[in-house]
Amino acid sequence: MSTRAQNQERDWKINAAFSFAPGFITENTRTIQLHGYLGYLQDHIQVRGDAFYFLGSSGDRPRFEYNHHIYTGAFYHFTESSFQPYVGFQPGIAIAKSSEYQTLNSSTNALESKVATSPVGSAVGGFTYFGEKWFFLFFETRYIFGKHKSNAYPVYLDELRLSFGLGFTF
Repeated sequence: MSTRAQNQERDWKINAAFSFAPGFITENTRTIQLHGYLGYLQDHIQVRGDAFYFLGSSGDRPRFEYNHHIYTGAFYHFTESSFQPYVGFQPGIAIAKSSEYQTLNSSTNALESKVATSPVGSAVGGFTYFGEKWFFLFFETRYIFGKHKSNAYPVYLDELRLSFGLGFTF
């Protein structure tokens, strides 16, 4: 059944989803984020905004006190059937604070790191399965690249993230 057959009155969809997103960075370190997105899908093209809220990290080398991301970009859906694989690219920004590298504040003699806003990019691939008129399942993986530059040593923001969950179609 095609998505147009599911929704006869229009040929476009507004999608929203929310999920947990585990991430993997170098040196045996894992992260976890809350992931939410809102998108507009029409004729194989989806324009979408994503947000990631950093919950924490664990492993051999946690690098950030926090590391939130916001993206906007376009995706290409290969089919119009219920099962829709897709690829896309999203530029964005990361708002991060390093927990690893700090500098000495001369007035307080304390080590500190500052919050920095850094440009990032993300290549995304995944699939959506529209099972019902109002609901869908999705799974995606993304590679994030960028560099956190603050008052201390620069830290790479490179990460592999997974997202999967239930979404809603309006």
